[in-house]
Amino acid sequence: MKWLNRIFGREKIPTTIAFDEIGAWLDTASGVLFRGLSANASRLYGEINDVQDRLRQNISELQDAEPAEHIPAPITKSGLTARDKMVKHLNYLVEKMCIPTQTDYKTVLSFHKTTTSSMEFVLAMPRKNIYCVRSLFPDEVEKVISNLDRLKTLLNQLIAPLVEKESQIMNLERVPEIVQNVKDIKSAIEREKGMVNDREEEVFALEKRIEVDEERMRMLEEGEEWMRFKELETELSSLEEELSMLEEDLAKAFLPIDKALKLLKKQDETGRHTLAPGERRVLSSILSSPIHALDENVVDFLHTLQNIIEGDVLPLKGRRRDKTLKWIDHLLNAEISSIRERRDLLQSNIGKTKDQLSDLTIFKDRREIERSIISAKDQLARLQEGMDRSKKHIVSLEENLAGEVRLLLEALENIAGKKVDVELDFKTVQQVR
Repeated sequence: MKWLNRIFGREKIPTTIAFDEIGAWLDTASGVLFRGLSANASRLYGEINDVQDRLRQNISELQDAEPAEHIPAPITKSGLTARDKMVKHLNYLVEKMCIPTQTDYKTVLSFHKTTTSSMEFVLAMPRKNIYCVRSLFPDEVEKVISNLDRLKTLLNQLIAPLVEKESQIMNLERVPEIVQNVKDIKSAIEREKGMVNDREEEVFALEKRIEVDEERMRMLEEGEEWMRFKELETELSSLEEELSMLEEDLAKAFLPIDKALKLLKKQDETGRHTLAPGERRVLSSILSSPIHALDENVVDFLHTLQNIIEGDVLPLKGRRRDKTLKWIDHLLNAEISSIRERRDLLQSNIGKTKDQLSDLTIFKDRREIERSIISAKDQLARLQEGMDRSKKHIVSLEENLAGEVRLLLEALENIAGKKVDVELDFKTVQQVR
């Protein structure tokens, strides 16, 4: 039945099409819209070809023509110069006229545009030049003008079936681009969804891994070895706190003689009073870290400092001098050796406790599990960020897809002059809503 409709010119533009069949639909639509274009173009191509042949003959005759002898030389000279320009322009037109064999609307429009442009180039010659040539060769120019007019008429007849269909033609050109945009966006959405699916699988695997590690951690913390670990950890914390307090108390103990110590250091540096190397080492230790000074002979150094102050070597006067000497006596009576023993015992016990902790396999196991959980959670956070970005991109792409589909439907409706339904093999945002 369809071939009968084509024969009798009753074929209609389909109003329902599958997305993948839009290319064939455009062929049908252009055939219906420009019915008779092919036969019209075939006939006119032949006539245009005849005009082209006649123009070639006209150009040859114009080129070979001789001016009348009675015409003044100046007019002859300017007329011959103008003729050469006219012949050049006409040859350009004839050479550019490549008459096609195809009769579709695209070919017809392209040929019309190219040939019309070439004619405009010819007709752009100044009127004065045309007048000069006509005054010398009136018959030859008349033949050229007559065939140019005929060519212009034929070109107008050639595009007559396309007149007032500029909007449909524009949309016929746009639709393939829109279709490609739809395909590209659809492919991009599929890629993003594929990435989301892959990441969801990775997220599931990581969550399972975290769950297993947390269960291992729970079982670890319920065992006897964990209780022993916590006891040693508490003991270590207590020992370290006690050693820290001892360091603070010792620093406070030397604070009242800090002024004297700094004055002695300055006098040693300036050479006003020179200390022995051992004395200098003890002085430096006390000023930097009194707890480490316990490793030196602090008692002898305090006696030396006492003698120096009593000998008025340091610029300490009055009550400050007396208070400093009194506090040195206090330090000498403080049994520094017992403080050293207490420090050594604390440091020894701290070392032993650390060794006991490091010997426990649960410590290493726990640290390994903690690292595994932290690593998995970091990976999980990065994956979820990537998924969020992909999901937002998908939303944006789907909105773009819906916009392109709207443009497609509008273009098809403009071509057909009625609503056209496209059967899509995918859903757009608009359809989902």
